[in-house]
Amino acid sequence: MNNQGFRLSIISILLLLATLLFCSCAFRDGLVESARPRGSWTVILYFGVDNYQFGTFPTDLWGLTDNIVAGASSLARPDSPILLLYDGAKVGDSRIFELSTKGVIDDRGAVIPASGEVNYGEADVMSKFIIWAARMYPADHYLLGLCHHYGWQGYNTDESSPGPMGMDIITLPEHAAAMRKVREAGIKIDVIWFEACSITMIETLYQYAGDADYVVGNEDTIDFYEEILRVPGMMAWMRKYPGASPEELARELVDQVPMITPSLITNQFLPLQYVSARKTPGGKASLDRLGSVWLPTQFAFEGAKVPAAARAVDRLSEVLLDDLDRRRPALGRARARAKEYTLCPWYVDLYDLCRLLAEETDDPEVRAACQEVMAAVEGSVFARKTMRVDKRHHGVLILFPLTPEEWEAERTNRFDPENRYLDLAFARDTGWDELLEAYFDF
Repeated sequence: MNNQGFRLSIISILLLLATLLFCSCAFRDGLVESARPRGSWTVILYFGVDNYQFGTFPTDLWGLTDNIVAGASSLARPDSPILLLYDGAKVGDSRIFELSTKGVIDDRGAVIPASGEVNYGEADVMSKFIIWAARMYPADHYLLGLCHHYGWQGYNTDESSPGPMGMDIITLPEHAAAMRKVREAGIKIDVIWFEACSITMIETLYQYAGDADYVVGNEDTIDFYEEILRVPGMMAWMRKYPGASPEELARELVDQVPMITPSLITNQFLPLQYVSARKTPGGKASLDRLGSVWLPTQFAFEGAKVPAAARAVDRLSEVLLDDLDRRRPALGRARARAKEYTLCPWYVDLYDLCRLLAEETDDPEVRAACQEVMAAVEGSVFARKTMRVDKRHHGVLILFPLTPEEWEAERTNRFDPENRYLDLAFARDTGWDELLEAYFDF
């Protein structure tokens, strides 16, 4: 299958679903809501759709996304409030949907300005929406849904808003600022769920883990077929179990992910599509760096246990830096063999890297540090779903480029050049960035 075949397969299934199932469904306009009585759960979806998927097709599906979401709501009939801030490709089309009533909510200017256009890449928009949703739809528990992830550089691109890449994005510092405002408003997020690629980097988990009890996401590339199936499935599950605990909901988000879909074929071609599409933002690997096999993954992390993994990485960095000249060859061999992220091969599975490093060296101090990292990674994951044949996805990625050129490119955020890898909270609190700088002689 070539690029054109991949593109047609993805577009055809989405259009087929939109046309055959959901085009007759729509949200009702003009509803004005007063605050609801307190419930068990409120779902807050900050899902950016003003962008392109892998440079191939618009996420708003040429204006059909709202019909698809309305159709999914009709099928699943959710009881809990599900708020979606929608911003499509057209200027002025921003709206707030409430999926349980299939209504368009008039927020009276609390989130959406008079222009009718929001910027998904603004931290203030994100915090305003979360706070407004939680106050209008109070609940015992809150699930926050986010999407469109670009590793440590950010998520939720808005391609109708200005920025160095011709778009805006929520960077990790902006995410931290938004969630700080949410906490200051007295709102506690129980579960953060990413419907996105590669969200389980230790660099990003280290940030997200402080913002929720549980974080759920994918280690590799998103499965578009799973995306279609899981959302209505979770709506139906929440209707059946309205009093579910945050741990139960996070576990169910993992359990609902199908392992066998057409993406087992089509996603093998995504890296080639990604690097060749003109509209694709972010870093692109050279063709000779592609070839890692895609397999479906899903993990749930206990937020309170993620810092232990960061501390273990810090200890490993300290050990390696203590005698890097002697330990560099084994580290290089382990890195060359480590499981890479299919789209951006400068991210590797952290557990797999440490397992291989322990094999490549007879240094007891390095081996002990590797075992500490592997145990901490395993300890932070409380739910997982992978294929039985998959022995190399363990849940956590880490930035470890293969060459000095890749490290040079990844040190700076392409979406926001003032935001550097070395300035991330994970980099400040661990020695991993110092190890990379020394390893590549920067």
